[in-house]
Amino acid sequence: MQTNQPPARTTPSPKYIVSDEHHFVYFVLQKVACSSVKTALLSLFDLETAPYEEALEDGGKILKVHKLFDKSRHQVDKKWFVNGLKNGRYRDHFKFAFVRNPWDRLVSCYSQKLVGEGRRPDTAPDLNPPGVERRFYLHMPFAEFVEAVHRTPDEEANPHFRSQHLVVCRQGPKKRIMADFVGRFERLNEDFAIVVERIGAPHLELPHRLRSPNRESRAYADFYDDRLRRLVHERFRDDIEIFGYSF
Repeated sequence: MQTNQPPARTTPSPKYIVSDEHHFVYFVLQKVACSSVKTALLSLFDLETAPYEEALEDGGKILKVHKLFDKSRHQVDKKWFVNGLKNGRYRDHFKFAFVRNPWDRLVSCYSQKLVGEGRRPDTAPDLNPPGVERRFYLHMPFAEFVEAVHRTPDEEANPHFRSQHLVVCRQGPKKRIMADFVGRFERLNEDFAIVVERIGAPHLELPHRLRSPNRESRAYADFYDDRLRRLVHERFRDDIEIFGYSF
């Protein structure tokens, strides 16, 4: 018997942006300046941006760069990318990623997605696992947010707080890094300069980034007590060990 129920929602696969013309692959990691990096790389792709421009109240425009690449032929999922690695398709491509301190990345996710001043409930991003309601909700306390992240495994996790090694590494006991270069959010400008030199596009510049106003210029460490710090360490132990982070 047929039903009218919508298909079950699933967590999206990791994403990789490929330029065969300029021979690079960018490993997309949410909450690691991916908006800035995509915007900086955009001029290297022949893409029509007009359908993804949104007018602002002040008369300006904002480019929905994530939707633009989501709809383009230049973005592939992890299965496609890993198969390409196996058959040598990306042998001559410069493969790069940027990673971020897991404690800081969680604060960024919380500040932008859940505590935006004046954000209406119907506009709040849905961070909940498929089929789960109210594990994450607008204006939830930070401690409750960390606890919810701690009990959400990667196979259910939203990409904005999913473990970074799932994008950067092959899965298996050794979790071998697939990127040729792993830059860090903490030295983004310097490491992006290395990237543009390697791909032969030294004219590219990152757009100016602003700290989320919801953080009120607070350092990420100010959000944590010892218990919350341990929960993040337990949840993101592999990221912390693979990329050499500490609180």
